[in-house]
Amino acid sequence: MCSIHLTPRCRRPVKGQVRLSRLMIDVDGVEFVLPSRHFRTDSAVNSRAVYATDRRAGEEACGLLLALNAQPRQLVTTAIWQVNEPGEPVRESRHVVQWLLPEATGTVLSDDTWLWPEWSDTPQLSPGDWPVLDITPSAHARIARRGLTIIDTRSREGRISRRFQTFPLVALAPGTQSTRLPDVFTPLE
Repeated sequence: MCSIHLTPRCRRPVKGQVRLSRLMIDVDGVEFVLPSRHFRTDSAVNSRAVYATDRRAGEEACGLLLALNAQPRQLVTTAIWQVNEPGEPVRESRHVVQWLLPEATGTVLSDDTWLWPEWSDTPQLSPGDWPVLDITPSAHARIARRGLTIIDTRSREGRISRRFQTFPLVALAPGTQSTRLPDVFTPLE
């Protein structure tokens, strides 16, 4: 069995709100869909960032914990965020992440850089670097990360309607315990 901890993230517009409409998970070509009722939307501290968490998980948890029968060869998620800004029609924006899977398998793989072990083969990213969808492009230049791809598709108004991103998953150290990890599994069968 393999467990994967993922946290769909989005930066809401300055004026307006976002919520996760659904999460599509493609595991080795087999697609699973988790509807909005599976999630709650939590706000990050001192930030416009929000993240989706399994509604059944504890208050301090973030994201969801998938249970798979075997280690996947390929994993792609598409988070579809509903964007609601004052005076504008509600729209959707997609965040597609192709997960870079480690060669060494572990019991739990995670995208949460705060939980990553300090091993020689752990990707050199800073804690807090995560895949995130920006609804409105940042005025600041994006920092290029080693080997990580970000491709944005923009609307005529300049808003990001789709972001494709690559990001690594890392095997957590055996016995890792954290309130950030949800205490419930979402089985994909």
